[in-house]
Amino acid sequence: MESQVRQNYHRDCEAAINKMINMELYASYTYTSMAFFFSRDDLGDYITNLSRMDAQNNKMAEYLFDKHTLGSKS
Repeated sequence: MESQVRQNYHRDCEAAINKMINMELYASYTYTSMAFFFSRDDLGDYITNLSRMDAQNNKMAEYLFDKHTLGSKS
């Protein structure tokens, strides 16, 4: 889906940025789900690494989204 505000991106470039944002969010949601599963007492301390990876992916998705929506304004 194209954004309503145009920053003179080529359609392929905009699609690639949107795909990257979606992939980062998907990875973040996957790590959140895995961290929830591994938070059980009988499975060890995997939650620390999964939570860190979740935060990194979420942060990258937010960064890309902010840069994408702000465009040439920043």
